[in-house]
Amino acid sequence: MKYLHLIWRSLLRSRRRTLLTVLSLGVSVFLVATLQSILGTLDSYAHNPDSANRMVVRHKTSITNLLPFRYGDWLRQQPEVEAVMGLQWFGGIYQDQRNFFANFAVEPEYLVPIFKEEVRGVSESEVRDFIRDRTGCVVGQALADKFGWKLGTVVPLQGTIFPITPRLTIRAIFRSKRASDEMALYFQYKHLEESVPRMQGKVGTFWVRVRSADDVPRLIERIDHHFRDALEPTLSETENAFQLEFLKMLGDYATMIHTITAAVLAAILIVTASTMAMTIRERATEIAVFRAMGFTGRQVLGLLMAEGVLLSAMGGLAGIALAVVTAGAVRANVGTSIPWLSDFQLQGGTLLFCLQATLAVGVLSTFIPAYQAVRRPIVEGLRSL
Repeated sequence: MKYLHLIWRSLLRSRRRTLLTVLSLGVSVFLVATLQSILGTLDSYAHNPDSANRMVVRHKTSITNLLPFRYGDWLRQQPEVEAVMGLQWFGGIYQDQRNFFANFAVEPEYLVPIFKEEVRGVSESEVRDFIRDRTGCVVGQALADKFGWKLGTVVPLQGTIFPITPRLTIRAIFRSKRASDEMALYFQYKHLEESVPRMQGKVGTFWVRVRSADDVPRLIERIDHHFRDALEPTLSETENAFQLEFLKMLGDYATMIHTITAAVLAAILIVTASTMAMTIRERATEIAVFRAMGFTGRQVLGLLMAEGVLLSAMGGLAGIALAVVTAGAVRANVGTSIPWLSDFQLQGGTLLFCLQATLAVGVLSTFIPAYQAVRRPIVEGLRSL
């Protein structure tokens, strides 16, 4: 600690260089923290622990192919099954294409039993109102807050897949543990079925709640075996596997993010190494004077290393602070347009990794030029005096 003032004064020898280095480190750390947190958010979206005993049954050929509604009756007869709900993606638009949010046609009496972890805070009377009203709908609190909706508000949806424009009345507003789950609207499947002739007796998927997660693999095998020779064969999978299929449409995002992270770390290592090498080379005479005054080579090496680590730490903390501030803005603004970003948050492990990586960059970029500097003969360093 007694050399801290000396280290700080050394950093301020070239304030512009120090400031630019800290800024470049900060922006790089911000980028790494944000990208890794996005990856973590995507992974959590497809690895929801609350969905361990839920599965999805869809057409084996394609998710766009439909299944007969009568399949649901057979599924409900299975001893492991607690509840079954037909669900169809509607893909409607509210006012403007930029107002994207998930909207589904569902069997209303099974919505809460299937999604009891996600659909919370809905009273029994509100559920009854939803079931009785053929044009009723249920929306998440975050979605209602975004558009200023309240109970009784009429929500017109312009169909993109189906040629209808239903006018839906909000009968319940639910809350959930995840903000992304609240960015959804559910309305009665009967309304869609009666409005679109080709949907009569057909549905896109069945969502199944199983009594125990241990029964899921056995039930998946039985369902697909039972409908194997049917005109509409099934493909059953866990909810997490189903969600992962959609994320795969983004491509190999994990490899892409890890590659960008590695490139950024390599770039900041080069920038910091160049800065420290230039700084130490300019101070060859100063280092020689220190050693002539009685400082050992180990002490001088420690001072130079501390300077490099402190510089990296400043950049790392600046980047982390910027990432923390930005995370809130992403949730508040971008999260309302891209639902899964409503859950975006900086994970503690990611921030720790960024700080550790930044400190490692400081050590690696400083050690070689500092070691070379203290190995130079004192006389050679004093020649410029």
